[in-house]
Amino acid sequence: MWMTKASEEQISRSSYRPGDGILRISKSSLMTYMKCPRQFYWGYVADIPRAPPTEEMIRGTAVHTVMEHGLLVGPEVIPEVAAEQGVDEDEGVDSLTLLIHQIAHDLGGLEVVEAEIKHEVYEQFDGHEIIWVGLIDGVIRHPDGGLCLVELKTGNMGMSKLGRTRKELVYYTRMLRALGYDEVTHFLYISPDYEIPEDGDDKLLLEGNKRGKTLWLGPERGIAILEPFRERSLNTFEENLYDTIESLTSQQWPMKWNDYFCPVWCDFSLNCEAELNGMMEWDI
Repeated sequence: MWMTKASEEQISRSSYRPGDGILRISKSSLMTYMKCPRQFYWGYVADIPRAPPTEEMIRGTAVHTVMEHGLLVGPEVIPEVAAEQGVDEDEGVDSLTLLIHQIAHDLGGLEVVEAEIKHEVYEQFDGHEIIWVGLIDGVIRHPDGGLCLVELKTGNMGMSKLGRTRKELVYYTRMLRALGYDEVTHFLYISPDYEIPEDGDDKLLLEGNKRGKTLWLGPERGIAILEPFRERSLNTFEENLYDTIESLTSQQWPMKWNDYFCPVWCDFSLNCEAELNGMMEWDI
């Protein structure tokens, strides 16, 4: 694996469309292709306009800004920044403040390496020129001297969402390692919206209490999980990446329809529904 910071000239020749210059891949576009190649096609190749941001998406952006300030300046500024961003106190502000207080206390402070920094990295991967793009929520110094990647997720957190988020942080780890950053040793997931079950019966709580992991809970909701980075996660990701890039660059766009998730979560579900109902032909 050989990567280098992408030059302005390389960036200018990059495109999310395979076969149209240097292939540009972000964390979001890669995860989209892995989830559903057809969704990737509609959003990144056909470039069909997406629906306007929902209130939930707008709130998610605002909460990210609040957390960024909480990490960089300190948890005491969270209420003020939340008010500036239009995030109400009952929208996870108390949970986020307490979680970051707890994390800072248990880790002996928060030494922030970077927050919301965009990386664009060039690589010749399996015969393809690629620019990998990444925007990490936060990178802090762990007491063991290594780096800890921080990811904030709004909305409720479950085991499947935790697994997807772990894959995203492995993507970032691969980039930072190639750029010569210090070794990544931990991942930190923060979910201010996590609703704690009254009976405490939840797989996520059990996951957070496994050996080597640290779990923090908010007063009524909110969860943070610190876990060691596992080298095998990167190895598995790297192995799967070859097949994914081969399929993407071959311009294969199979549909992975799901009767529940697609109509709710995909901006392009009407296109696929029309095809499934014989109202539109797929001819690419």
